[in-house]
Amino acid sequence: MLDELRSSYEENEAMSEKEPDVLEMLIRHELAIKKLYEIFAVMFPNRKDFWQGLADDEKRHADWFGTLRSEETLEKWLLSDGRLKPQAIKSSIGYVESQIVRAQNSRLSLLQALSIANDLENALLEKQFSKIDESVAAEVGSVLMNIAAETLKHRKTIVEAIDAEKRLML
Repeated sequence: MLDELRSSYEENEAMSEKEPDVLEMLIRHELAIKKLYEIFAVMFPNRKDFWQGLADDEKRHADWFGTLRSEETLEKWLLSDGRLKPQAIKSSIGYVESQIVRAQNSRLSLLQALSIANDLENALLEKQFSKIDESVAAEVGSVLMNIAAETLKHRKTIVEAIDAEKRLML
């Protein structure tokens, strides 16, 4: 009996020390942002296409990450040199989920929604993807660079929308 308990404890210890699956966390992050943008699309029907376009891009990012599951070098690269910290990804997912709840439970203005999106896109983990080195397979590098480029496009589009909204308020 004691040996069984010890063995079970050791297995649990080994599991808790195991590196988190960063790629799965990144997929979850993209899907959480997609959900938030879809909520904004419903909240702001006059800007539905804008928000749905962003949501579709986030879904595509999640799908792209999914294609990289078999790339053994990716997880190591993501975790090396402190590029991505699992706790930071968890924290960001938690923030996005809190914004989903906020959007569902309160009446946000379009400017508030745009500001939330701007904060997300500026703080996104994808900034790290522009720092790819030769230790990453070419296919992985290409996918990560595409995600980084689309995130940059999101930032620009959102800033333009914020500026337009502010001009309307004057």
